[in-house]
Amino acid sequence: MTTPPNRPATADGLFLWVMHRFAEVFADHAILEGGMALRLIDSPRSTTDIDYVFAPYASKKDVRAQIETVLSEIEDADVLIELHSKMLRAEIHIDSVSIQLEVHVAMECRGIPMSTGGFARQLGQPARIVRIMSPDWALAHKLAAWNERRLLRDLYDCYFFTARLHEKPDGGVLDRRLAHVESRIPALANRRNMTRAELATELRAEAADLSQERLAAELGGILPSEEIAGLAPRMQAAIANIVEWLEEQSP
Repeated sequence: MTTPPNRPATADGLFLWVMHRFAEVFADHAILEGGMALRLIDSPRSTTDIDYVFAPYASKKDVRAQIETVLSEIEDADVLIELHSKMLRAEIHIDSVSIQLEVHVAMECRGIPMSTGGFARQLGQPARIVRIMSPDWALAHKLAAWNERRLLRDLYDCYFFTARLHEKPDGGVLDRRLAHVESRIPALANRRNMTRAELATELRAEAADLSQERLAAELGGILPSEEIAGLAPRMQAAIANIVEWLEEQSP
């Protein structure tokens, strides 16, 4: 059984405990996604939360009790769990540290096994095998997330999947997301769906507007300076590859 987090607690120590304990309790049903999954595949981007998809589940209510039971194992921690329209969110507070956990549910989510490897060893803990979202699915979701939020961190993640892992997005996942666009951005507030060709047009415009200054301003807090140096042309090249794929795959 996973040992309790070291005290005083650290954010990374809590993240590792959640990953290992969820893998023990929920096995293949708990699939890690987002920034923490990227850290396990050597992305340099930092993150302040840990995200999961639980599958196959139809409702967040189906997993709340189990998650609450697992998180209650962290001795002395204050745990607040709330159900939102799209997710279950848990805030974990212990010592001087707070982390956030977000859980979505789905009837299907493709996962692959991944070692916690170097991340665990940095904390003096043994590695375990967890499940992360398959990179082609993750890239499709990241493209849809960028489209709805227009955050450069999402676009950076798309670059990482494309340029570093040589991934292509899963077309079915991307089409399902584009068929139900949900955005608070004024320009997209009235859009309910998009085509791959329309997404390609948006990405091409964003690539043309990329600059080192924008990247430094938006990503400076989550990427090391050596990663940001010269990042604009690298991201533009990766976006061009994604645009080419979208246009080739469009009807």
